[in-house]
Amino acid sequence: MKKTIAGSVLLALAMGLAAGGAMAEPTGQFRFADQVRLVTMDPQRHSGGGIPYLRPVYESLFELDDEGLPVPMLATGYTVEGDTVTLTLREGVTFSNGEPFNAAAVVANINRGVEIGVLEGLLSVASAEAIDDTTVRITMREADPSIIMALAGTAGMMIAPAAMDDPALDRNPVGTGPFVYNAEESREGEVRVYTPNPTYWEPEEQDLARFEVWEIPDDTARLNALRTGQIDAGIWLSNPQAAMIDRSPDLQLIRNSGGLNYHVIISDRAGSVVPAFADRRVRQAMAYAINREAFNQAILFGLGEATWQAYPTGPWSNPDLSERYPYDPERARELLAEAGYADGFTFDMPSIPIYQSRLEALAGFFADVGITMNIVPVEPGTLARRSRTTDFPATNLVWNTVGDPKYLGLRYLNADGAYNPFQGAPSEDMAALVAQGLQSVDTAERSPAYRQMAAQIADEAFLIFVANTPILFGVSNATAENPTVHYRYGQDTIDMRGLAPNQ
Repeated sequence: MKKTIAGSVLLALAMGLAAGGAMAEPTGQFRFADQVRLVTMDPQRHSGGGIPYLRPVYESLFELDDEGLPVPMLATGYTVEGDTVTLTLREGVTFSNGEPFNAAAVVANINRGVEIGVLEGLLSVASAEAIDDTTVRITMREADPSIIMALAGTAGMMIAPAAMDDPALDRNPVGTGPFVYNAEESREGEVRVYTPNPTYWEPEEQDLARFEVWEIPDDTARLNALRTGQIDAGIWLSNPQAAMIDRSPDLQLIRNSGGLNYHVIISDRAGSVVPAFADRRVRQAMAYAINREAFNQAILFGLGEATWQAYPTGPWSNPDLSERYPYDPERARELLAEAGYADGFTFDMPSIPIYQSRLEALAGFFADVGITMNIVPVEPGTLARRSRTTDFPATNLVWNTVGDPKYLGLRYLNADGAYNPFQGAPSEDMAALVAQGLQSVDTAERSPAYRQMAAQIADEAFLIFVANTPILFGVSNATAENPTVHYRYGQDTIDMRGLAPNQ
């Protein structure tokens, strides 16, 4: 299933078997650093970053292979017929609290996630029901060609049913994963400690005695932790510290599959708080005001690339949008004057520490054409949640470019979109394209709709795309040489199954 499985088994064999043929006990540790603080360990209330805190404990129904395709994990297969998805489940699995993993548990998880309504991957789901102990039927609200991929992420993470009623679930996770959370040894706001799950269904995949996730949002502090051996690996954005790692003989910068698209979202596109945002010419002026190449060199240190749409080159991108908004401050000023804002206007933009330098650069570009963007700090780990509210008329986020394009509608375009808190309605043409893109599972049949959608989004400019960057891991040389380290496709996490300590 994954290249690390065979590697981890061979490593365990090399370490020696105990008497009677039993596998050796897990040994050693691996330490990872996230760039955001932990907000919650309840995957069904999770949004934004922080997945590395969840993965040691929770497994999903499916996972993605090295080509980005869903393969079995807790579910062993599926069929799709009309508005019904039928899952078959793995037998012999228990949660770490001793509860059985079965159809009843899956139904409880999916229906709870649907009721809570936070997870985008479950927004197309109406309900789930058990057919028998190992079969689940999911009834869809609407066509969803990427539902199985969604079930490979947080939407498919399985919580022990008894734990769902625990008011402390956000700090007391219970799943089927290879590790359990060790609250006694963890330190709030500093490090999360995980130890082997004694009831794990594949003990041969448990090669570590301890896994740690450190909370280090400061880029320099995280780099120092890597240099001094406090951590074995960590996640980075394209920033000075990532560039230093790339040049260091003692460290390595790993470029994972997929990437992150950084963009500005005009949430208040009807102008209820900032009247200027209601005028398309103003939004287009903002797109023209950004010097994307300078942004890449100065802020991303040459590790990214300019973009004018949600996807890089591929089936979902529109080749006609290259250089759609070249850097043209004079054109930006002309559009502002045409819209009646020759003297500019002011708006607030939320910021977390890892985005501060990005926003300072954007504020400079906007100021050059007369627009004042006030940068307002918010707590690390809360940007995604605050972006789903009307607290700010605009925000800035990243989009994972391995995600299905259906999320453009679910996040930004639909009136009830997760990141459309002011509930701006799409045009009739845009709404038709959103619906059209959901009618097939075939990429070739879907791509024309999404290419047209990309053109309309560019014209409306309430999504202003700035740069694409790879998902970056900073690691020690020992980690880079560890054959059991497997970076999850398109994600900022390392697979804990089969992960062994560095030698």
